[in-house]
Amino acid sequence: MEKHDVVIIGGGIAGLTLAKFLAEYGIDFVLLEEHNGFFKKACGEGVTRYIMEYDFFDLYESRVGIEKEIYETIIYTKYGEISLYMPVLMTDKKKIEEELANQAIKRGADIRMGEKVIKIDRGNNFILKPQNIEAKLVVGADGFFSITRKLIGKKDLKYAIAVEGLSENIDKDNNKIHVEFKKSIVKYGYSWYFPKKEKWNIGVGSTSMKEFRKAFENFKKKHVVEKWKAGYVPVSKPVRPYGKNVLMLGDAASQTISSIGAGNMPSMICARIAADVIKKFDATEFRNMDTKEYEIALKPMTKMLNYEHSFYFFTTRIIRNEYLVYKILKKAVERASKYYKKLGKRD
Repeated sequence: MEKHDVVIIGGGIAGLTLAKFLAEYGIDFVLLEEHNGFFKKACGEGVTRYIMEYDFFDLYESRVGIEKEIYETIIYTKYGEISLYMPVLMTDKKKIEEELANQAIKRGADIRMGEKVIKIDRGNNFILKPQNIEAKLVVGADGFFSITRKLIGKKDLKYAIAVEGLSENIDKDNNKIHVEFKKSIVKYGYSWYFPKKEKWNIGVGSTSMKEFRKAFENFKKKHVVEKWKAGYVPVSKPVRPYGKNVLMLGDAASQTISSIGAGNMPSMICARIAADVIKKFDATEFRNMDTKEYEIALKPMTKMLNYEHSFYFFTTRIIRNEYLVYKILKKAVERASKYYKKLGKRD
């Protein structure tokens, strides 16, 4: 039977970022990805450049796949437009994931595509099937339908359903991001227009399946898109991201910014933190692992994600008055813009 210290399940942005740093540390692991290619989940392809003290480029260490840097997002509400200053990187996400995989492989990573884990047996160690790989530590970066989350007994996540596609004919300023936060467009969600280098990534999402279906029917009538891609976005508060000899990353642990549906940068940050925790386990040859160390290390990140979840829930589910939501959103955007402008001056 094949044996490794660590197995990462999932080769999206979370699993690949972790793989890169574990390979850099010289840790024995294998990454198993069920698909034969990258970028399979629906995504707007935008990445918030800064979150807390983290800069995307410090984590990514490349500019491959970066198409544009956008500084202004226009939020359209029933009661007027709100301008948000926030650096967002528009990407070709497939190239981003391929580049992360290449960086990891150059550092010695073992990444295996087309390897879906069906079952995980627990004994002294874990046995992953049908691969028959034994592991001391399992890391679940396996998305919304995580087999790893089920392994440690966590319930299903609350979700939004979203759909995105690429379009060429969008009559909007292509140096700005455009977000429609109106009940007349979609209830309990928003639509977006993200300018890429030559095309636009556009889409709509909602936490209500009924409202999503109505909004999508109207949205697709207005736009010509090459191919629509749908997916689930976790909107639960972050769940406890560990179990006995198990860690979870990204969508599997609901490590997403619920208010804007952003998971790329949070996933990368959590992967960076997880890599440092696993490095400590490696120093003791993975004996007596206290996986709670990961949750403790994540506390600042988890606090921020919990706040964003509460803000999203408050402004979409609790307050039904659109004008009041507009006033609250405007104040929040003003604070965020000031923060990012100060950050820019410091750089």
